[in-house]
Amino acid sequence: MQVIVSSLIDGGFAAIAGLGFAYACNPPIRTLFISAFLAAIAHAFRFYLMQLDFGITSATFFSAFIVGILGLIFAKKVKCPTEIITFPAILPMIPGMYAYRTILSIVSFSQENNTESQYKLLIELTNNLITTISVALAIAVGISLSLLIFYEHSFMMTRKSFKVD
Repeated sequence: MQVIVSSLIDGGFAAIAGLGFAYACNPPIRTLFISAFLAAIAHAFRFYLMQLDFGITSATFFSAFIVGILGLIFAKKVKCPTEIITFPAILPMIPGMYAYRTILSIVSFSQENNTESQYKLLIELTNNLITTISVALAIAVGISLSLLIFYEHSFMMTRKSFKVD
C-alpha cells in the first residue's frame, strides 16, 4: 500500500512538471491537462516498476512506451498531433540528476591529484554517464516504438475520416 501511495505522490509532482513543460511549449489549451495526466502516469508507473526491482532504464522504457500508446489514444480524441501531448509528458523523466553527477565527476576528476581518488571518480563518472545515456535512449526508443507499431494510426490522429469513391 505504501508503494502505491508513494507512486501517486511521485506522479502528482510529475504532473505539475508536465503541466509546466506543456505550458512552455504553448500547445492548444485542451492538451495541457492531458500532458500533465500522462506525465503523472509515466512517472508513477516508472516509480512503481523501480520498487518492483526493475532497473531505471527498463522502467523508463516501459513508461515511455505506455505514454506513447496513451498519447496516440488521447491525440485521436482531441484531434492534435501525438507529439504535442507526449513530448511534455516525457520531459520529467529525463535523468537530470545523473547528468548533473556526470558533469560534477568530470570537474572533480580534472581537479584531483590523487590517483586513487581519480580512479573512484572515473568509476562514478562512467556509471552516471552510462545511466544518463541509457535512460535517454530508453525514453526515445519507448516513444518511437509505440509510434512505429501504430504507424498508420499516428497519421490519422488529426484528419477526419472520409470515404473516397
